[in-house]
Amino acid sequence: MAGTHLPQDVQLERPSSGVAVVSFTGEHDLATRDAISLLLANLVGENHLVVADFSTATFVDTSIVVVVRESGRAARTRGSLFRLQLATAPIVELIFRASGALDELDCVSTRQEGLREAPKSNDLSTEDLGEGTPGG
Repeated sequence: MAGTHLPQDVQLERPSSGVAVVSFTGEHDLATRDAISLLLANLVGENHLVVADFSTATFVDTSIVVVVRESGRAARTRGSLFRLQLATAPIVELIFRASGALDELDCVSTRQEGLREAPKSNDLSTEDLGEGTPGG
């Protein structure tokens, strides 16, 4: 995913190989849905653990909730982990809760919880999962 343009108010961290943390700040809705959908789909396909951190988001609409739920399903199908980090504006948690997403997704309230069971770099057979070939 080198060179990927991130949507506004989205930051990507890679704390270790095979692990991605996507932090969402500000507001996310239909205007950012497609970019977020593509980003999360790529990250789920390339990593063993993805944490979608909405702890500093101020608003999400149902289009974003749908994308997050689809990402969680894709990770389960792939046999990887996808976690939703909340501890956010009450309206953000309310939207995720009302949609039923909190019952479906692995939800955490801290980064430490989100990264539990994260693979260590030496546990992976390839160092750069984004390139699609072992060893880069």
